[in-house]
Amino acid sequence: MENKMIFHGSGREYFGIWIVNVVLSILTLGIYSAWAKVRTKKYFYGNTELAGDRFEYHATPKQILIGRIIAVTAFVIWFAVGHFYPLFSSVLFVIGLLLMPWVVRNNARFNAKMSSYRNVRLNFTGTLLGAYGVMLGRGLLVFLAIVTSVMLSSAPGIGGAGFVIGLGGAIVVFLLFCWMMMGISSYFANGHGYGKLTFSAALRIGYFVRTYLWAILIYVLCMVGFVAIMFLMIGLAESFMDPTKLELLNSLSLDTISFEHLASLFGMVTFFLFIYGMFFVAILIVSSFIACRVRNYVFGLMMVGESGDYRLGSTMNTASYTMLIVTNFLMQVFTLGFARPWVKVRTAKYLLSVTTVYGDLDALRAFDDDDSMKSAIGDEVSQAFDLDIGLG
Repeated sequence: MENKMIFHGSGREYFGIWIVNVVLSILTLGIYSAWAKVRTKKYFYGNTELAGDRFEYHATPKQILIGRIIAVTAFVIWFAVGHFYPLFSSVLFVIGLLLMPWVVRNNARFNAKMSSYRNVRLNFTGTLLGAYGVMLGRGLLVFLAIVTSVMLSSAPGIGGAGFVIGLGGAIVVFLLFCWMMMGISSYFANGHGYGKLTFSAALRIGYFVRTYLWAILIYVLCMVGFVAIMFLMIGLAESFMDPTKLELLNSLSLDTISFEHLASLFGMVTFFLFIYGMFFVAILIVSSFIACRVRNYVFGLMMVGESGDYRLGSTMNTASYTMLIVTNFLMQVFTLGFARPWVKVRTAKYLLSVTTVYGDLDALRAFDDDDSMKSAIGDEVSQAFDLDIGLG
């Protein structure tokens, strides 16, 4: 049985909540932001429907406020030390790196524990050791592989073998990176659960290798296409900048600067803007492709227990997801941020529309886990330092 997820909220409806949240947060110097976050979460959870029932969010503003104070304090200390004592900031960076798995894991636990469906809370049972293993352990191996490859390929007297060693090292680094990304996805997919029921997903590294190989190919094709467009633009510009036309335009100019100089300056600015935009669009397409392909794969393998009676599904599309990101960005730019409520609603509607839960949910029997999660420190610190990693 297919159970489609539906979002019933609207941009106009959420705009009222959003504007009140913004105004009160400003007037209270950010203190109300904890209440604003809870109101926002409750609105989006309460408007998310699955099989006729809606989700609930249970965190309290006090929990969020305590975690937010600690997160902001940590961020201010890190920023101040980095500004006045740059050398010591590297020590704090290492400490922050060592704490990252703990923060990310606590973020996942808190978000799961504060979410419920049909009076049963979600759960996250990923271990702290597992978080350190997939994030720092595998990440360290990738870093060591990069350093070793660079040192061996550039060693004195290595000669022509340096290219072969460098190529082999690049392949090893690529495979280790895919292994690391698979491990992170597997950690979150197998760590989540519904009450005492746990999710499971048997991920394979081959899929991640193919995904990132396709991503590299797409990036190369994008760059080739953009370079071709750039040369076409240069050709058109050269045909426009005919010497007789420049002489005529200069004779009509009342300025001391020649039209040729102005055209050259405009051309340089346009060229650099085009180069910047080219890289941005290519990276956006590639990142959207990876996000869609990985989400569809992971969700497609996630199921409750090992029976397969209850499982998830995702049908994200690279083109539609890329257009969503681009249009959301343009909406916020041209409305000076006032389109933010519509952006959040559009994003929620899209992600839920491509998510399916298979199985007879009315026959599902689940019971709450006895474990409780009261601290929002990990949740707030992860957002303060942009470490919100998990399932999309």
